Amino acid sequence: MAPTDIRQWVTAQDGLENLKLETAPYPAPDEGEVLVKINCVSLNYRDTEVCMGLYGHHKGMAKADTIVPCSDICGTVVSQNSSFKPGTRVMAIFNQTHLTGQIKAKNMASGLGLPLPGVLTEYRSFPASALVEAPAHLSNEEASCLPIAAMTAWMAINWNEPLGRHAQGDGKKFVLLQGTGG
Repeated sequence: MAPTDIRQWVTAQDGLENLKLETAPYPAPDEGEVLVKINCVSLNYRDTEVCMGLYGHHKGMAKADTIVPCSDICGTVVSQNSSFKPGTRVMAIFNQTHLTGQIKAKNMASGLGLPLPGVLTEYRSFPASALVEAPAHLSNEEASCLPIAAMTAWMAINWNEPLGRHAQGDGKKFVLLQGTGG
């Protein structure tokens, strides 16, 4: 039997030290949505900026009174109104409507953890199109760190190129990886 309430962390964007643990109703997925049990959440620099009220550099990022923070997860499908089967491990796409090409303001408005409620919760419903199956060889912890970090790395190397197509050039492109030593 499904619980009636879940626990989730919320922020008034007034500091990490002011995060509050609250209860909320157990989510019910709508048509085309997937209910996911959150197994692991990663913390991105962006998430700390949201909690501190410093993430307002885009006009689509209106400050909410309170919001569930964080954007990257690995979770398990509980129930679905889509092709995902219960028990499937999934990761969420950070900007829920940004599936290909250059990001636009309308895609920024679909960002998890601001402006949309985030993933620092026990359960959450997602549009089926905003989930991908987690790679089997990655642990929950590893998979939860993949979405924003992987897209950031891809964009740094292949700015504006579609996924799967490498940047054009003379073959003499260099990449400097800084901060890899810890």
